Amino acid sequence: MWTSLERRPVVVDVLVGVVVLLFFGALDVSRTGWATLPVDALYAIAIGFRRRNQGLGLAIAWVGAITQLLILPSYINGNVVVAGVIFATSLAQQPVVRRLGLASAIAGGIIASVKLVLITGAFLPRDSTSWGQEAISRILYFVGIAGIIAASLAVFWLLGAVARVRRAYVTERVERLEREQELLRAELRVAQETERTRITREMHDAIGHALAVIIAQSDGARYAVAKNPGAATEALGVINRSARDALDDVSELLSVLKGAEDHQGTLGVADLAGVLDSMRSAGLDVQFTETGEAFALSTAGDLAVFRVVQESLTNALKHGGPGTRVDLGIAWRAREVVVDSCTVESDGPGLVEPKDTAAIELSGSDTDVDAPTRTGYGIAGMHERIRLVGGSVVARPRTDGVHGFAVVARIPRSQGASE
Repeated sequence: MWTSLERRPVVVDVLVGVVVLLFFGALDVSRTGWATLPVDALYAIAIGFRRRNQGLGLAIAWVGAITQLLILPSYINGNVVVAGVIFATSLAQQPVVRRLGLASAIAGGIIASVKLVLITGAFLPRDSTSWGQEAISRILYFVGIAGIIAASLAVFWLLGAVARVRRAYVTERVERLEREQELLRAELRVAQETERTRITREMHDAIGHALAVIIAQSDGARYAVAKNPGAATEALGVINRSARDALDDVSELLSVLKGAEDHQGTLGVADLAGVLDSMRSAGLDVQFTETGEAFALSTAGDLAVFRVVQESLTNALKHGGPGTRVDLGIAWRAREVVVDSCTVESDGPGLVEPKDTAAIELSGSDTDVDAPTRTGYGIAGMHERIRLVGGSVVARPRTDGVHGFAVVARIPRSQGASE
């Protein structure tokens, strides 16, 4: 029932006005007569507007007060309602209504004192012996009654002001909490999107390389099983090892993603020999050179070098034709390590179907030399990894007239590494 009334504020205000009229009207009619009923009705109407229009409620209350001054000799019980009207004006949004409410409290006290003390003499002592004593009594009682009435109404106005400030504080706090919750939800969405991207990249890098080797070896084994069973057996062994490596990579990835404490760490430069062996066993001609004195990289930088090499060789195996050669170099310089991969591809098809090849065609609108010139998870993931460690990468078809692809990645030396 209470919830239903909260949804109908007009009904509640009307009910409040009716109750006020019935209660104070009955009291004043029994005490003074029917002449008080119009005044009580005006006060009841004024209190009915206490929430919807405080300024109009104050004006109606003033009409009731002036009517009372003109037709009634003294105060009535309905004057208590004026305190509620003054209280409501201090809750108004308009500053002018609030100021008029406070001014009405003071003016009401003075006018009421004029009526009660100076005109009717209702509060004056009856035993004054001289004109001077009576005049002094009038002044003192006038000031006292005016002060008491004005102070009483002002107290209600102050109570309303306190309620308004507290209501504004609560509203501002609720809005701030809602803004903070919205910010948290936005941060959560960004974190979820970042995590999905990271999982996609890790899954692509961990599984894509192994699947490329498995496909190449299985194709070779299928054709060699009749003519050269020994080669087929060797290919099946490579497939077995690649599948196990992929399973280990997935297990390691899942351990990292779920925060397990027993994972064996991330891959790095020290693990490149395994990648080169698997690629060579899959039929890719890889010429590897390493120059300079190797230095320690950060964990992210070490993993970035490994993934760039892995992705470059995997792409050469997938998209290059039979006999594709890769010239891979790692140069350790004073402030950076450079990974340089150039492929010399044949005109034959790679491991992927033409429709997949179309998905990694050149992006003609891209003019930034450091931006990826192929689309797809591999190149995009490579750029993201290098960007996170503060490096740069260029991945695009060769521009020297040779059919092939080139990748040059620069990973800066971490600040904590020794010179």
